[in-house]
Amino acid sequence: MNLFLTKKIVDKIKVELKPEAQIDDFFSWRANYIQESGYKFVVIMNDATRFVIVINEAKIARLRDIANIFIENLRATLLALCINPDVVSKYISDLDEVNFVKNSDRKKTAWLNNAADDTWFALRRLTDDISLSVAASKCRHAVKDNTGEHYISATERMIRHLERYGLPTIKCRAYDLVCRLELEGSDAIRKLRVPSTISFEDLHKLLQKSFEWRDYHLHSFGMFKEWSENYYASPDVELLMDEESLSYYPNALHESGKRISDYVPEYKKILYRYDFGDDWHHFIEVVDTIENCEEKLPKLLSGTGDSPPEDVGGQGGYSDFLEVISDPTHEDYEHFKTWAESQKWKSFDFDIIAKKINKE
Repeated sequence: MNLFLTKKIVDKIKVELKPEAQIDDFFSWRANYIQESGYKFVVIMNDATRFVIVINEAKIARLRDIANIFIENLRATLLALCINPDVVSKYISDLDEVNFVKNSDRKKTAWLNNAADDTWFALRRLTDDISLSVAASKCRHAVKDNTGEHYISATERMIRHLERYGLPTIKCRAYDLVCRLELEGSDAIRKLRVPSTISFEDLHKLLQKSFEWRDYHLHSFGMFKEWSENYYASPDVELLMDEESLSYYPNALHESGKRISDYVPEYKKILYRYDFGDDWHHFIEVVDTIENCEEKLPKLLSGTGDSPPEDVGGQGGYSDFLEVISDPTHEDYEHFKTWAESQKWKSFDFDIIAKKINKE
């Protein structure tokens, strides 16, 4: 394979450059080194698909091993995206020996710079190489498909290129999750199928879509082997979304880089808390494991019950809201109706939510 290096990287690792091998663009990648505002990372982009691999915290020692780290991160990123392990192995085998080449293509360097910008955006919330790679490959450097009518992401282009191997491109272990949002007798329930490799950041986004939250507030995940009779019992493992919260919970961990497969099957019960003011509790149970799943994931399997509007005031406020909104003769009906519309609140519609999730 060709790995085109910018001058920034060559100056750092003093690598020997060779002539460009005349090969398919699908087996050519180019890399740039970024150092700014305390961050040091490398962005590596595929010439044919614009798929991105990120090496974060790229100190000199890591840069000197850039070829091996790139292959390792490429494998892990493709597996995190549910690519068939056999397909991943075939592609990496076809890459063959890494051939370092001087970068000179201005157009592709511009694409590479765009990928670096997308990585900057992802660094606001992510730190590990694989999550950064997945996020950067889903960002703005999408291009038109063969019809010229629709834009597809770099991830989708990579998947389509991998179809050349004639094997199922998607194949992974999957979990079925039953997610129950507790609402004092009118619980909202969603059944979801997710890849075992889904990160907690992505699970958070999925739950936001599933229950039509707006991601206005903080959240956390708690892992349990069994539910405790004590409603406020501390979880066996707790994951928080930001560094500041960790200072108040010394036994908790940052969710960045953590995946469900890190904890399941040891922990099959997960508490997702959203909005620590209104304090919404989503009780999640792993009810089934599907081996060699070839479906596009995540996927909404079923659902019942409406979710509350954002900032309704917790369980009590939601009960008051439902009482008023169900009675057009109530003196506060028009006020609550207008407010609910401003919150984009509506009844659960399986087809609409399933379509939103399918766009992931």
